[in-house]
Amino acid sequence: MTFARKFKPQSLAPRRTSANARDALACIEKNTPLGDLLQRAENNLLVQQAIDLSLNQNGLQKAIGLVKAGGLSDETGQLTLLVSNAAIATRISQKAPSILLKLQEQGYPARSLAIKQAPGGLGIPAPNKVQSTEKPPVFPSSAEKSWSKLMNQLDESSPLRIAVEKLLKNREKG
Repeated sequence: MTFARKFKPQSLAPRRTSANARDALACIEKNTPLGDLLQRAENNLLVQQAIDLSLNQNGLQKAIGLVKAGGLSDETGQLTLLVSNAAIATRISQKAPSILLKLQEQGYPARSLAIKQAPGGLGIPAPNKVQSTEKPPVFPSSAEKSWSKLMNQLDESSPLRIAVEKLLKNREKG
């Protein structure tokens, strides 16, 4: 069997929305409150795409998933950006003029940026905490005896004694 017989170009054609989906969208557009909500959701999606493109053009590709559009005020032209942590907020504020220029080039009427750290409940996941890859030191029995002897010689309230106790507690026996 040849490739031409297996390949069916109509399977790759874009599919049309079903009649039920078209009816539902028409109903939503006619219903004013839902139509406005749908329009705002579409606008927020477009603003988010513009922000992602602007970040990419300014060398901040790694920040794309950590910056979300908070809203664009039509009256003041202020675009609010929600970021996941203070380090990203600082970097975005350093690049704010360039980001703003790229957004204006895309046709958005943004005149200023407000950068806010988003609480975890806004869908921006908190960055994963880095787990330590260091393993506790391996202690041969002679080292354990030496540390224990040193610990017994130290004063009870000594910070060095507390550190040695922690060291002996978290050791791996060798």
